[in-house]
Amino acid sequence: MTDFHDNIDIEELKKFFLEEARLLCPAARLETSEREKLHILYSTLKRMTKLMGLLCHCNLEVHYNEVYDVFGFYLVEKDGEKKKKHQMSARLSDYNKFLIQLTKLKDLNTHFYFYYVVHLKALERIMKNDYPDDFQDGQINEIGIKELLSKGNGK
Repeated sequence: MTDFHDNIDIEELKKFFLEEARLLCPAARLETSEREKLHILYSTLKRMTKLMGLLCHCNLEVHYNEVYDVFGFYLVEKDGEKKKKHQMSARLSDYNKFLIQLTKLKDLNTHFYFYYVVHLKALERIMKNDYPDDFQDGQINEIGIKELLSKGNGK
């Protein structure tokens, strides 16, 4: 099975990723080489993929119930300040509203997770083609990227 990006001209794909780096990564807007811009974008996309993956694989419904179980006990205790209990209840309510919103958007989060995974594979294809020394054992050399970015040299 081939991915959609396998059918796109590699130079067109590279132009797309360079423009995306400019739009998405403030550090890539500086006068840097194409290589550095692609590495900056790669690092950003990898972090975004990790975030989406964590949210995608997290069972938010369970967190919602656990939070109520833990904090609910303290809110019904007879001892303690009434004002403090009210503040805790309001904060708990706000947090649970946030969890409910995340739960409602889980399908969108899952969609973006898979989108970023494919996007990252396409960027790796470009980088392997143009900068094969940046890859070791099929994976991008993270240490090499950090050294490259700290030195400020590139292609």
